[in-house]
Amino acid sequence: MLDFDAHIIGESPKNLLIFLHGYNGTVADHQYALDWFEQHLRDTVLIVPHAPETSDKNPERRQWFGMLKYDATNRRKQPETSVEEIFAIYNQTAADIAHCAEQINGFINTMQQQYHFDDVHTFLCGFSQGAMLTIYTALTRDSELGGAFVLSGLVAGADSLAGKISACPPLYLFHGTADMKVQFKTLPTTAEWLKKHGISPEIATYADLTHRMCEEEIIRICEIINHNK
Repeated sequence: MLDFDAHIIGESPKNLLIFLHGYNGTVADHQYALDWFEQHLRDTVLIVPHAPETSDKNPERRQWFGMLKYDATNRRKQPETSVEEIFAIYNQTAADIAHCAEQINGFINTMQQQYHFDDVHTFLCGFSQGAMLTIYTALTRDSELGGAFVLSGLVAGADSLAGKISACPPLYLFHGTADMKVQFKTLPTTAEWLKKHGISPEIATYADLTHRMCEEEIIRICEIINHNK
């Protein structure tokens, strides 16, 4: 069972939101965005699990899965690296991300039982590596979540995922145009891959936003969740 933080927003929560933080990070790193969620969400249980592994880059930070074994020189972050090579690097993570997705789906089930929600009233959101895990988890779930929000992510383990899709929930892609860690230029390929596999994502881009979240993104996510009946 993953360690997690729980935030009960409102007196009678109607929805469940699970937020997955990024690689080589901590929940505290994302507190600015969690504050926005608490400000703009209504009647929602917000759950923030802590990634289970010690980061392969910093022993004081966490990861869902390591990246140094796949890209020790950070080729994926270099401006000259092609989109094809970036996706080839992330395609190697298939076994790791599939394992994490199975773990997260089990965690979702546990949270649903604990707080009494079904999939229609459950939403998954992730940033960076958490966004990649959001895609894989949501598409390999037994039934469709209320929505999946992908902040600065891409399709990782794509070749493996293609044969495992079992759900097509509403999916939203958010990305800053100045992001050079999960490079913005990968967004069209992610969107195209999803459409090819039966998912038509809503896409929003943010000028000059680097590899972080902005309040405008969080407000849009909260609007969608708040309107879910």
